[in-house]
Amino acid sequence: MDFLALLAKLARVLVEAKADAAPGALRAVLDSEGLGAGLPGPGVPEPVRQAVANLLQAAERRAEEHQGLLRARERARMLSEASFEGIMIHVDGSIIDANQPLAEMLGYTHEEILGPHTMPRSLAPEDLPGVLERMRDRFEGAYVVTAVRKDGSRFRAEIQSKQGTLGERPVRVAAVRDVTERERIVDLIRESEQRLRELAQTAFDLLTYSRDGVIVDFVGDVEGFYGSPRESLIGRRVIDTVAPEYRERVGVHIQERRSGSFHSVLVNDQGERIPVEIVAVSTTLDGLPARLSGIRDRRQAVRAENERRQLEQHLQQSQRLDSLGVLAGGIAHDFNNLLVGIIGSAELLSLAELTPQDRESVQDIAEAGQRAATLTAQLLAYAGRRDLGEREPIDLNLLLGELLRLLGSTLSKRAKLEIQIDRDAVVLGNRATVLQVLLNLLTNASDALGGETGFIAVSARRVTRPDERFKHALGAAVPAADGAWVLVEVRDTGAGMDDATRGRIFEPFFSTKAKGHGLGLAACLGIVSSHGGAIAVESALGRGSTFAVLLPAADRVERSAGAPKPAAAGPGRILVVDDESIVQKQVRRILEAHGYEVSEASDGRTALGLIEQSPPDLVLLDVTMPGMDGTEVVRELRARGQRVPIVLFSGYSDFPLEQRLDADAYEGFLAKPFTIDGLVGLIRKVLAR
Repeated sequence: MDFLALLAKLARVLVEAKADAAPGALRAVLDSEGLGAGLPGPGVPEPVRQAVANLLQAAERRAEEHQGLLRARERARMLSEASFEGIMIHVDGSIIDANQPLAEMLGYTHEEILGPHTMPRSLAPEDLPGVLERMRDRFEGAYVVTAVRKDGSRFRAEIQSKQGTLGERPVRVAAVRDVTERERIVDLIRESEQRLRELAQTAFDLLTYSRDGVIVDFVGDVEGFYGSPRESLIGRRVIDTVAPEYRERVGVHIQERRSGSFHSVLVNDQGERIPVEIVAVSTTLDGLPARLSGIRDRRQAVRAENERRQLEQHLQQSQRLDSLGVLAGGIAHDFNNLLVGIIGSAELLSLAELTPQDRESVQDIAEAGQRAATLTAQLLAYAGRRDLGEREPIDLNLLLGELLRLLGSTLSKRAKLEIQIDRDAVVLGNRATVLQVLLNLLTNASDALGGETGFIAVSARRVTRPDERFKHALGAAVPAADGAWVLVEVRDTGAGMDDATRGRIFEPFFSTKAKGHGLGLAACLGIVSSHGGAIAVESALGRGSTFAVLLPAADRVERSAGAPKPAAAGPGRILVVDDESIVQKQVRRILEAHGYEVSEASDGRTALGLIEQSPPDLVLLDVTMPGMDGTEVVRELRARGQRVPIVLFSGYSDFPLEQRLDADAYEGFLAKPFTIDGLVGLIRKVLAR
């Protein structure tokens, strides 16, 4: 047997046989040569025996390696086909291999994907240049493009690209993932975040992002809120923008990452304090933990709250003063009826023959009654009695000059008086009561100096619109529209008042003076209110006081030609109607002493009956009576066609007569208590007309 030929044949079989069939093919050759079990028998030379054994071992190793390669290829194929991503290998855009998921993703067969044409037709035209540029730059990483399927439909694809080699050949491996749903969700999240941000911006004036207590971003009009540019605030500590007294509390919220709302006060670079409400939550910004604080500006709310408190205080003060006014008016009414008897009796006694001692006593009674009448007049002024008498234009320049002459020795000698009265400062009112207001204000200003050197400034000027002080002033409601007003201000540099004192100065019988009776400012308020004006007060301890009085303006000053002389007394019948017997008795005595015939009635119904039976020449009628009061009697008489002259008189009327009666419904008004000359003079004047 040619053993060398056998070895050559075995070697050729090993080279030509498939790797997994190599051991079986070698043994088949040995069997064909009659070598049985495959290895040469004892007659075979040892070199041949060893060579055959080596060939068989090599064949077995090759078979094992081939099986391992097949298994590795199978695993790679399974991993590639089972991947959720499409995978392709390409050289300069020409695809040399791809997995099945990529083919299914693009809608092509595996064979259709291979080659240089797949990439241009599978990318949106607007994205193709960018992809080619990344290929040229050997870019490695992820990016998103719009891919095009075979049917022309589009989807968003994320490409993860990496440079590699295949053997020694450089290739690019790309993983393609359909991210259409992810992009849709991202867009929805972005829209939702935008809506939430818009909602937050609507709910809050400013949104602040902070991290570790440092401001990192804002949303909103930062400069409009803080008064500082956005760039100057980013990077600053949150605590540095908070008012000192709130820093500890805000610091605890930041350190403990508390969520929820709380009130605080911020301070901007100009030092302005900004009251705010803050709602803080934990969130993320750019993927990192952050604190989001919604800030709501409470400046307007605080101002509104302060105005509401001031309005409530003003309302409470007005209600208290109104209640006191009702009480004061009631006291004055009853007291005035008593004073009619006291003063009238004293005047009648003074006409009789008396001893010097008795005459002195009667004079003391009359003087005491007049002083009491002055106090009741102030009570009535405070109560807001509107029957002030005749109103006329009053030149404040002339009135103040007269007043200063009267006060020459009364004002403090250490007070420097500054006066600035405009030429057109003319008010419409009752001269005597306006004089009383100025008198009280100047006297109080002088007393406020307390004997120290200081200033008293008096000014008066015309204004068309009341300033902010009169929104919550005391007195009549001042309209906000344009009008004709005179603003009178009396300022002093005296001791001033605290809030508690300022809130009570217009109460009757409240006084800061040791000997004061507390009716001066109360009367001023009533007089100003009766004129349709208002009073505002500004004062602080150690800073003096300013009393601002707003009164209706008049266009011109009308000079009176002088009061007409009273008509001579003549015969006449007078009906006196009053529910107080002391008033009836006193008026009867006075009128009968002057030659008049007098009849009496104690209520309105009785008076109407007497007038129907026999109309008198004049009716002297009390305004305030139980049952049918004086104004109702007047209306009833005029409704019946009775034109008998009527003179009303009253110690107090809680409603102004001009609101209850027409001006031509009665002929005159007389305030209680009155003097004999006042009563008789008015009756003569009415009867003469």
